Amino acid sequence: MQHLRIDTAQAMTIEAADLKRMLALMAASMDARFVRAGTTLATAIDTIDRIITSIEGVTGALDESVAGIAVTSLKDVAARLDALPAVQAEREADMARIGTASRVLRDHVMDMRQALRVLHIYGMNIKIAASGEPAFVGFVNDMGQRLAAGEEHLEGFLAKLKELSGSVGSVQQAGRLLATEAKKILPAVPKRLTHDADALHGHLGNVAAMAREVASIARTVQGRVATMLGALQVGDSTRQRVEHVVSALQLLDGLTLAEPVQEEVTGVVHHLLAALLEASSVDFDRDASLLVASLKALQPDTHGLLTLIEDDGGSNGRPFLMQIDQAVGEIAILTGQLQEADQRSASMLGLITETVDELTGRLEHLQRVQFNVQDIATNTRLLCRRHGDLGKAVSVVAGEVDIYAHSLGNAMRGIGQPIHELAEVNAALATKRDNSIGGDMGAKLAQALTVIREGCQRTDMAVREGGDDARQLIELLTITGDEIGAELALGATMRQAAIVLSASTLSPDLSDDTLATLGTLLPQIATLYTMAQERDIHAANVPPGFAVASAVIEEDEDDDGLF
Repeated sequence: MQHLRIDTAQAMTIEAADLKRMLALMAASMDARFVRAGTTLATAIDTIDRIITSIEGVTGALDESVAGIAVTSLKDVAARLDALPAVQAEREADMARIGTASRVLRDHVMDMRQALRVLHIYGMNIKIAASGEPAFVGFVNDMGQRLAAGEEHLEGFLAKLKELSGSVGSVQQAGRLLATEAKKILPAVPKRLTHDADALHGHLGNVAAMAREVASIARTVQGRVATMLGALQVGDSTRQRVEHVVSALQLLDGLTLAEPVQEEVTGVVHHLLAALLEASSVDFDRDASLLVASLKALQPDTHGLLTLIEDDGGSNGRPFLMQIDQAVGEIAILTGQLQEADQRSASMLGLITETVDELTGRLEHLQRVQFNVQDIATNTRLLCRRHGDLGKAVSVVAGEVDIYAHSLGNAMRGIGQPIHELAEVNAALATKRDNSIGGDMGAKLAQALTVIREGCQRTDMAVREGGDDARQLIELLTITGDEIGAELALGATMRQAAIVLSASTLSPDLSDDTLATLGTLLPQIATLYTMAQERDIHAANVPPGFAVASAVIEEDEDDDGLF
C-alpha cells in the first residue's frame, strides 16, 4: 500500500488544495486497512479456539479413566501370562490328584462289582444246594434283587468316573497345547508387553501435560490478541482526526476574503491544523508502534505453541502402539488356548461337584445292599438249622456269601477316601478360580487396543490439525504486524503535512476583519472535534481571546479519552 509522502523540500511549493486532497485520500483508505487488520485478528482468535477445542479432545481421549484403564488391562494380562508356568504346574498337580482319586475309585468299584458277581453265583449255588426248597429260594430271590440294584449303582459309578476321567484328559490336553505355545513366547513377550504398557502410560501422561500446556499458552495468546483487537481503534481515531483537519481546510476554502485578511486567517488556521496533525502523528506513532511490538512479542508464544504441538513425545504414541500390537499378535494364540484351558477347568468344578454328590448318594445305596446281603446270609444260616442235612449243605454256601458281603463292605469303605480327595481338589480349584484375574483375556486385549488406538489417532489428528492451525495463527499475526507496520508511514505523512501547513505566514498583529472572521470560523472548527485532546490543542493554538470560547463550544459525550 502506497502512502502519501511529502518531502520537506516540497513543503514550500505544495498547494493547500493538493494537501487537502491527499489528506482526504489518506483518511479514506486508513480505516479500511485497519478494519482488515481487525478482521485478521478476529480470525486468529477463532483459530486459537479450534486449537484449544482440538487439544481438549485429546485430554478427554487420554484420560486416566479411559486410556489408563486400558493400559492397566494390558499389564494385568501380561502379569497373568508371566505367571502361567506356575499356574499351569498347579493345574497339572490338581488334575493328577483327580486322576489318582478316580483310579482308586474305579479299582474299588471293580472289586465291588466282582463281589456282587460272586454273590450272584453263590445265590445260584444256594438254590442248587437247597434242592428248590421254597424257604431258601425266597431268600436267594430277595438277595438277587438286592444284588441287581447294587450292580445298577456300580454301573452309574463307572459311568460318572469315565466322564470325570475324560474331562481330566481334556484339561490335560489343553494344558499340553498351552505349554507348547507358552515356551515360544515366555517370558520375553509378557515382560515386553508390561514394559511397553508402562512406557505408553508415561507417554499418555506427557501428552496430557502437553495438551494442558498448549491450552494454557493458547488462552494467553488469545487474551492478548483480543486486547490488541480493541487497540486497533487507533486507526479509527486517527482517521477521525485527519478528517477533522480536512473538514477545517474545507471551511477555510469556503471563505471569500480580501487578500490581506485571507492570508492572516489562513496563517492562523494552518498553524492550528499543523499542531493537530503533529499531535495526531505522535499519538499514532506511539500506539501503532506499541501494537507492532505487542504482535512481535507474541512470536515466542506462538512458535512455542507450534513446537509443543509438533513435538509431542514420540509420534503420538505410535511406536508404543506398534510394539503392543506386535506383542498382542504374538500372544493371541496363547490367550485363546489359556481361555479354553480355563473354561475346561471351570467346567470341571461343576462336574466334580456332581460326581462327588452322585457317588456319595450311590455309596449309601450300596451300603444298604451290603447290609441286606449280610442279613440274608445270617437268616439263611439260621434257616439251615431246621433242615438237617439239606441245611448243612446250604449253610456252607451261606457262609461264603457272608464272607463276600464283608468283602463288599471293605471295598465300599475304601471309596470314602478318594471321594473326600475329590471334594478337596474341587474346593481348591474353586478358590484358585475366585482369586484369578477374571474376564476373557482376548477381549481385554482387543478392548485395550481399541481404546489406545483411538486415543493415539485422536492425538495424531489434534497434532496435525493443531499444527496447521498454529502455523496459520503465526501467519495471521505476521500479516497483521506487517500491515500495521506499513501503516507507520502515516505518521511521517501527517508530520510532513504539518510542515506544509506550518509554512504559512503567521502574522503577529491581526486586523479587526481577521479577528472577526476567526470569531466565526474557529468555533465552527471546534465543533468538528470528537476528542478531548483535539480541544486542548485547539485552545493552545488559537489567538488570545479565542481559546476559552472555542474550547467549550461543545462537550462530546462520546469522548473516549484515549488520545
